[in-house]
Amino acid sequence: MHLSPMLAAIERGDDDAVFELLDGVTADELASDDALTLLAAAAHAGRHEVVDWLVQWDVDATRPWADGADPVMWAAERGMYWVLLALLSRSRDPLSADSPHRRALRTAQDAIGSKADTRADPRPAHLAIITDLEAVLGIRRPPDELMARALVNADPHHDDWFASVHQLGFRADQETFDWARTVAENISSLSRRRFALSTLNFLGFGLDVHKDEEPPFTREAAEFLRPLLDTEQDPHALATVIDAFTGYCHREEVTAILVHADHADPYVRRSVAANLYITTAIGPAELPDVLAALMRLATDPVPETRTTALHKFTLSAVDTPELRAVMAAHLADSHFDARIEAAAGLALRGDERGLAALDAIRSGIKNHRSPGAGRLTDIRHMLKVRAETGDQCH
Repeated sequence: MHLSPMLAAIERGDDDAVFELLDGVTADELASDDALTLLAAAAHAGRHEVVDWLVQWDVDATRPWADGADPVMWAAERGMYWVLLALLSRSRDPLSADSPHRRALRTAQDAIGSKADTRADPRPAHLAIITDLEAVLGIRRPPDELMARALVNADPHHDDWFASVHQLGFRADQETFDWARTVAENISSLSRRRFALSTLNFLGFGLDVHKDEEPPFTREAAEFLRPLLDTEQDPHALATVIDAFTGYCHREEVTAILVHADHADPYVRRSVAANLYITTAIGPAELPDVLAALMRLATDPVPETRTTALHKFTLSAVDTPELRAVMAAHLADSHFDARIEAAAGLALRGDERGLAALDAIRSGIKNHRSPGAGRLTDIRHMLKVRAETGDQCH
């Protein structure tokens, strides 16, 4: 194993280089002390995807590291949520008396309020660890308690918030929906309302419901959220309302979010771009407005919003000179993913400019881990299907 270049790549945060080097590693090397050294280095650097790759390939996450540290307890003590999840990803029998899950839970509980070294992760997430591990161990906490954990930081981008919302979302039952709606109706606390709306959004995925069934509260949720599209003033809450409403409503009702396509807040615009689709479910009177909104969003100053809007054109058969002009303008976009989507949209409409751009992008791909490699594979498949079925855009 070429350990030195891997360690250097981990230190500079270059996961792609690490994965490229790992492609040539043998099973015997992955069972060596070098692999354990690499696992420890990736964990210390917070490179959870590298940790997960190594654990999936049977590097032992229970073996003490060279300094004697227990990997699982080390990550739990420091609140390194994603590293810990990666270390536990192959762990079996979490309900056993001394399972790594139980040890990690006790460690995270003890670490709260202590002066544990968090230099490896400046945003420790002990509460997220506790929330997830309790769920694995069958400990069900009431919604108010999970919300209280999220509001310790009151940051929707913190792992403590994510874990609480995620676990409530898994329940997908009427009781949790009623709780979230009641909290969201109370305007006395913005943080509580944000959390409740996020919970409503996650509940909409129906994670505990058969994939062919709607959650039982689908219509109630849509009716509750629809007026908020017009009245919500907080941009973060509004973006969540857009996400949640479009998850519950029928596709033809999605046009209700068009009013926010030019919102001043970038998160709101991105939510609109993510939830607009050009489909036959949208009536012919509304279709031009949807198409016009997506074309405007395709020129958004935020790269991810442009990419999202351009991607919607790869999913549609609508073809107009104006639409092609928008995509052609982004063949030289400064954002790599936006260039790919623009090229794909043109290529799928039989436009040689798109095909040529895809060839140029493909020539710069080194291997299957290179940025854009996976998306190019998807596009190649779509082009093949179009060629075989004769399904051309018009």
